[in-house]
Amino acid sequence: MTPDGRVVADSAVSGRELGAVENHAHRPEVEQAIASGRGSDIRRSATVGAELLYVAVPIRRGGRLLGVSRVARPVVRVEHEVSRLRREIAWALGIAFLLTVALALALSASLAGPLRQIMDSARRFAAGDLSARSRVDRTDEMGELAQILNRSADQLQARLTEVARERARADAILSSMEEGLLAVDHQGTVLLANESLCRGLALRHPAGRHYLEAVRQREVASLVEEVLRTGQRREAEVHVHHVRRVYALVGGPFPSVEGAPHGAVVTFHDITDRRRLEQIRRDFVANASHELRTPLTSIRGFVEALEDGALAEPANAQRFLAKIRFHAERMAALVGDLLELSRLESGERSPRMERVAPMEIVEDVVASLGDLAASKQVSLSAHDAGAPDVHTDADRLRRILENIVENGIKYTQVGGKVEVTAQAAGGSAVVVVQDDGPGIGAEHLPRIFERFYRVDKARSRAIGGTGLGLAIVRHLAESIHATVTVTSEPDRGSRFVVTVPPRAV
Repeated sequence: MTPDGRVVADSAVSGRELGAVENHAHRPEVEQAIASGRGSDIRRSATVGAELLYVAVPIRRGGRLLGVSRVARPVVRVEHEVSRLRREIAWALGIAFLLTVALALALSASLAGPLRQIMDSARRFAAGDLSARSRVDRTDEMGELAQILNRSADQLQARLTEVARERARADAILSSMEEGLLAVDHQGTVLLANESLCRGLALRHPAGRHYLEAVRQREVASLVEEVLRTGQRREAEVHVHHVRRVYALVGGPFPSVEGAPHGAVVTFHDITDRRRLEQIRRDFVANASHELRTPLTSIRGFVEALEDGALAEPANAQRFLAKIRFHAERMAALVGDLLELSRLESGERSPRMERVAPMEIVEDVVASLGDLAASKQVSLSAHDAGAPDVHTDADRLRRILENIVENGIKYTQVGGKVEVTAQAAGGSAVVVVQDDGPGIGAEHLPRIFERFYRVDKARSRAIGGTGLGLAIVRHLAESIHATVTVTSEPDRGSRFVVTVPPRAV
């Protein structure tokens, strides 16, 4: 058609009929084509009597509009073509989907097995089984993932093994420590208490509890609080009365996790024996000084009396010289007993073990002390009740019995008696020394084997005792693995029992 809308050619009309076709200038598709370069419209055609799709485009040449070309196509045919196209697309998509599914199944079949192995290994890792390994022999990403998991498990297992080894070492060190160890966090909760501390302070399950609840001791609480507050090393000494022990405490800061305040660690060094030995040493020096000062003072007094003119008085001079001799002999006995104790404690001479008949030792002791008993008018007798032979040091057994029997004679009143009996008891030899002297009160019995301990100080010195005899007896008995026990009541005499094993262990 021309630009003014006159139809000059039509595929369905020709000849005279073409001239009768109405002007198309105002058709929507024509106006759109002229205005924008393309136009379309759907409407019913009066010419062909059907719903048509019209599409028009301008015809230009050199920028000048020559006319408009328009095509029309029945909508039914267009819809048929669209339906056909949709079917083809649907078939193409279906085929593509099937191909995709087939490809996915093929790929998943090759990946499912390795992936299951990796997942199974991962589950076992999460459950704590670090021995699990992925057996995936591939060179792709799946194989690389399996190797990464295996290397991670190896490294983690190595680290856990090292941690466990270090913890075992730490536990062994803490368990073998004689010192007690207490560690708390910044809130005072007990993190660690080793076996020595639990055993020494009689603690039960202290970990996880507050230290005030676990260790109910004011000095310990003060030291821990001071360390938590200042972060400085602190020392203290505490007497734990419920276990009758003395501890030297050393406290210091205990590292916590990063960003948290420091805790405290305290060591408990048991110094009970040291303090006891120090007390024994002080008592020994004081007692030895006292025991030596008394005869020395007496000797000096008698010497001064002789110098002041008693030498010109023969009777007084003899009496003073006798006193001097008595105190000198007492000092010599004291020094001798001290030397004997020193030799026993130092182990200067080991026991000389041999086969010994206890009754023979008893008879020798009774015979050697017979004159002393006679001078004191005390009856001294020996009785054989079938004591077996034993393997021990005869000289030390003799000295044990001499000390005990001599004490019995000295402390028994005139007309009293001392009986020594050798008997058997469970394969051991038992020597019983029974006297009917003044006896010993129950409050004194636990201490009579201590050095310089005297039940009656005035009477002991009057009969020349040094206060070391029973201490020597105890050390002699320990050296041959014998035991000495005593039972006594005031005014009912004393009974000493010496038990010698068949063979010293």
